[in-house]
This record gives sequence, structure tokens and C-alpha cells, in this order.
Amino acid sequence: MAKQSKAGASSGACRFCGQSVIVEDGAEMTAPQLEEAATMLCGCDEAIKYQQEKNRRTVAKQRINELFGEDAGEYKQPETVREIMLNAVDAICDKKMKVATVTIRTGLRCRIMQMAKDKIKVVREIGDNNEFVQ
Repeated sequence: MAKQSKAGASSGACRFCGQSVIVEDGAEMTAPQLEEAATMLCGCDEAIKYQQEKNRRTVAKQRINELFGEDAGEYKQPETVREIMLNAVDAICDKKMKVATVTIRTGLRCRIMQMAKDKIKVVREIGDNNEFVQ
């Protein structure tokens, strides 16, 4: 096993500072994959900022899948609806929008918003509106 980790290691450069970083199991990676892996391992300020942003995006998308995906029970939504929500996460993370509300049906909404310190909040809103319109 030690041979595999040594033989499988490769080096890549951080896309921000150019520092060379050893990437374990990187022997099979393409140059862009090595650069991404090196950037995710680098400790320079820009790389850390990038890592945090990527982590926020990933966690927000996981929340979408937890709240509206396969294991969401009665709140499970079709792939096309989840795709809209995931695209909204990307737009918010890319600072193209601040809040997105997806109304799925009466009484069920998904709100995705940018909070302080660029945190992303994903909320499943369930409302029981008993309204009569004649």
C-alpha cells in the first residue's frame, strides 16, 4: 500500500499563488484536475477563500437534495424542479442574485438566500393556508 501512495502521488500548482503541492493519488489526474486538487490543498489566502466558497456551494446543494431529493418523503421533487433550485444556488454563490424563492405548489416553497459572511441558507417552507376564494 505504501508503494501505491508514493507511486500514485503527483504534484500540481495552486492556481492562485503557483505553489507546487503534492497530490496523493494524483497520478491518473489531468492537468486541470491536478490544479484543482492543488488549489484545494494550498494554504494561501486566495486558495482558502476559494475552498470556503466551494464548500458553501457544495453544502447548499446537499441541503437542496436533503430537503427535496430522494429521501425527502412527501417533499421529494422531480429532477427538473431540483435542477432549478441547484441553479439558483449557483447564481447566488456567483453573486448574480441574492434570494431565490421557488414555489412548488400551494403551501410548499424553497427559499435560498445569501446571509451575512456569504453563508447560503436553504429553507423548505411549508404553509397551510386555509383560504377560500369565491
